[in-house]
Amino acid sequence: MNTMSKLQKDYDSLYKKYASLQNDLFDRKEKYRNLQQSYQYLEKTIENKVEKAVDVYCKDLMKENEELKLEVSRLKKLLNQDSNNSGVPTSKTPINKEKRISNSREKSDKTIGGQPGHPKHNLKTFNNDEITDTYIYEATKCSCGSHNLTDKGIKTTKDSLDVDIRVMKIRNVFKKHKCNDCGKEFDVPIPNNLKEENQYGDNVKALAISLVNEGCVSFNRTRKLIQGFTHNQINMSEGYIVKLQKVCSNGLETFINELKQNIIQSPIVHWDDTVIDIDTKRSFLRFYGTEELALYTAHETKGKIGLDEDCILDNLSEDTVVVHDHNKVNYNETYLFDDAECCVHVIRDMTELKEILKHKWFDEMITLLTNTNNLRKVEIEKGNGYFDNVFVEEVMDKYDKILITAKEENKKDYSKHCGNDEKSLIDRLIKYKRNYLMWVIRFDIPFDNNLSERSLRMSKTKQKVSGQFKNIENARYYANIRSYIETCKRNDINEHQAIIKLLNGKPYSIFEILKNED
Repeated sequence: MNTMSKLQKDYDSLYKKYASLQNDLFDRKEKYRNLQQSYQYLEKTIENKVEKAVDVYCKDLMKENEELKLEVSRLKKLLNQDSNNSGVPTSKTPINKEKRISNSREKSDKTIGGQPGHPKHNLKTFNNDEITDTYIYEATKCSCGSHNLTDKGIKTTKDSLDVDIRVMKIRNVFKKHKCNDCGKEFDVPIPNNLKEENQYGDNVKALAISLVNEGCVSFNRTRKLIQGFTHNQINMSEGYIVKLQKVCSNGLETFINELKQNIIQSPIVHWDDTVIDIDTKRSFLRFYGTEELALYTAHETKGKIGLDEDCILDNLSEDTVVVHDHNKVNYNETYLFDDAECCVHVIRDMTELKEILKHKWFDEMITLLTNTNNLRKVEIEKGNGYFDNVFVEEVMDKYDKILITAKEENKKDYSKHCGNDEKSLIDRLIKYKRNYLMWVIRFDIPFDNNLSERSLRMSKTKQKVSGQFKNIENARYYANIRSYIETCKRNDINEHQAIIKLLNGKPYSIFEILKNED
């Protein structure tokens, strides 16, 4: 009995412990399940948070990467600027980059060099009456060492054309006279160029003017070159050469006024300007002209004030067409003339952006303009003066459709660095459509403003070789003399003779130049 009671008691105790353990196990399982759910929740939450954090971080990195790519493109754009896609002259092509020099000649199947059957160009033998000097080549001894030689006559002659700069020290004698009829005594008048006891002659002065203004040589090097040419017998000072520039410039006042009047009366006028340095400051040299006329002016600042001082644009009539490189100052209500835009200039702008943005409309517009211009050249060669109206309308329609595509491409694929530049270019082509396509309607209007660029090229060479101008006066002396020399050259008048006439106070008039009369 006691034993059974004890066993029952132990059983009850053990059962209670078992029940307690069962309850504890249940609680632990519940906690485990809760912990497992919490873990899964936290794992999922952390994973989402990490994923979101990575997305945000990567998004910022991707954005920064895209911005860096655009920045690299922008910098490449600056590095890749050359004469093909901008107004940078070929002289400023970087050392490690090949120069792009445009060649307007059409490619042919002919080989390089002289063609079969093409006559060889040699200097012709002089006539006997042309010979100025004769040098006789004769031997004094035989190859055996003997001096006992007999003259057997002339074997052959060879001519050579050379120049010898001979310094002439001229004495000009002025005589006195007496009239045997009236008894009056008088002296031969002394010309203005011989007022001093001794002075430089016209030829050496003309040489100095040619070197400075046509040869792009500095005053100091001009002095040294003349000194070298004359074997140290003529040594002009730099001050004298500057004074010579001033004298020549002042002697062209009437010529410059005549030149301006003729340009104003021209139906088509080209103009452009370029940067020059005057006393370390950025200044400007401007060109106005035609194929026959060339006027240069120098200014310390750029803008309408300087243009009006030149008295060209503000005096042109409404019948005049001015060709320029999108100089917006031309679209001024005070000016009456019509404007024609340079297509080569805008093609450079399109080429520059095309290399970065890769948009199709650039190629389409460039192709339209260049192909139409090539067709125009063919029509001009045939003697035609215009396209038919149907063709003109087709060109205008294609132009408009390309610009519609351009606006869509700009909006769809907008570039942070170049998007505004592209949009501005599109807006410009839309707004100034008539000015950019005037050459399609009128064959007398040029496709480009290359005449101005060619005319200003010499000044860039001058700047590169000689450096800056000391003051605005020297720049204006140069501009006036260049106007005279260049206008003479364009009408096949010898520059040296033109300068001689200028030094004698009798420069060619515009009438003489255009009629080519001496």
